[in-house]
Amino acid sequence: MTYKRLPPMDAAFVQLETPAAPMHVAGLMVFERPKEQCSYFVKTLVADWRKETRICAPWNQKLRSPSRWQLAPAMEETFDPDLEYHVRHVSLPEPGGERELGQMVARLHSQPMDMRKLLWECYFIDGLEDNRFAIFVKFHHAIVDGISASNLLMRGLSESAGDLGMPPFWVHPAPEKPFQTTATRMPSGQALMGTAGKLVRLFSKDDRMTTLRSAPRTPINGCISAQRRFATKAFRLERLKAVARQAGVTLNDVMVALVGGSLRGYLQEKTALPTESLTAAIPISLRAEGDQSVGNSVGMIYGMIGTNIADPALRLKKVHESTVLAKEQILGLEPEMRVPYSILSMTPSIAAMMTGAAKRLPPMFNTVVSNVPGGKKEKYLRGARLLHLYPANIVFPGMAVSFTCYSHAGFLNVGIIACRDTLPHMQRLATGLESALADLEQALGLGRPTQALAEAN
Repeated sequence: MTYKRLPPMDAAFVQLETPAAPMHVAGLMVFERPKEQCSYFVKTLVADWRKETRICAPWNQKLRSPSRWQLAPAMEETFDPDLEYHVRHVSLPEPGGERELGQMVARLHSQPMDMRKLLWECYFIDGLEDNRFAIFVKFHHAIVDGISASNLLMRGLSESAGDLGMPPFWVHPAPEKPFQTTATRMPSGQALMGTAGKLVRLFSKDDRMTTLRSAPRTPINGCISAQRRFATKAFRLERLKAVARQAGVTLNDVMVALVGGSLRGYLQEKTALPTESLTAAIPISLRAEGDQSVGNSVGMIYGMIGTNIADPALRLKKVHESTVLAKEQILGLEPEMRVPYSILSMTPSIAAMMTGAAKRLPPMFNTVVSNVPGGKKEKYLRGARLLHLYPANIVFPGMAVSFTCYSHAGFLNVGIIACRDTLPHMQRLATGLESALADLEQALGLGRPTQALAEAN
């Protein structure tokens, strides 16, 4: 049987797997059931999908050895999937609301994956109010990053409501990496020296730039337990873009500032707000144009999120300045040095997690804020319209909460995942995002759209 070794970044997620910090990511897809369909729509869909045994990579890949204690994890293919195990049907007591759905997802996301099996699980969640159902898909981070996971899910949906024959996600193969027209060149001595200099700066105290020594100690950094909390928030994209245009910043800057405002309010309630700003690790894609292959291809920049700034407009300005400097740090490198730089920048965090030292050491960053680009067009599953896709990321010792965004059909959907014991009343972070946006709109002189107000309530 053929097998392939995992690249270092993918392999790290196998090696980091622990009961308290499972290394899987997920997507919660909320659908509107076709009006003409009866209550058996989801049950029929589950039965049909369990009959479909055609399976393509990466859905058919499993670890040769399930242990985390291996230096070079490798994958092998199987073509006999146990779909009774991987495709599951659960229900909420009707009518299930957002709170009940979030509690269900939190429990599902808390459960580690069986590393002896295929590295994905698919849950159909029935019983939602307003004629809706959901699909929650878990992937191990060793086989996907946020972009490749969303591509796998979107490939299994149709742009036509009349397409009633779309096969399951795992029938659609993921594209291979684009062909490289030029051979990979060895980095020059100048490129190596430049990378080393930037790494030294990243691990040093720097009053101008956010580094891995800028993060203060907070209650959200330290030990974590195995159980999770999950919360969601959906914003109209045009509302966020209006703020970005008015302030002359990027949409990603706006989201980072909203996270800063939300965490500021949350920590103020606990009388635990540090005088220094919290910092965030912000993943950026290092994929070549057109690359929709699976696996991890991300870099990491580090920026302040402005929790120490009361004025929301000033907070956004300082967040923008911080992210500009952080992007210059990595994008100023030669292209062939960006992945090694990212891996080396994360190596101390990985080592601290693997040795258990992360819960005792000062945090290198306080949270993660990730933004995965999506599509503008509506998507359908056998006539059921996709309303929202909320990502669920990982948390680990030293970082107990993570914010991940995904854009779809005019909405920016935010999934917040956190350690249950470390962040009680976590739903306040979701409502805090809304409050932070309203404050920012007011500070920038933007009127609050009536439609957005109605949706927020």
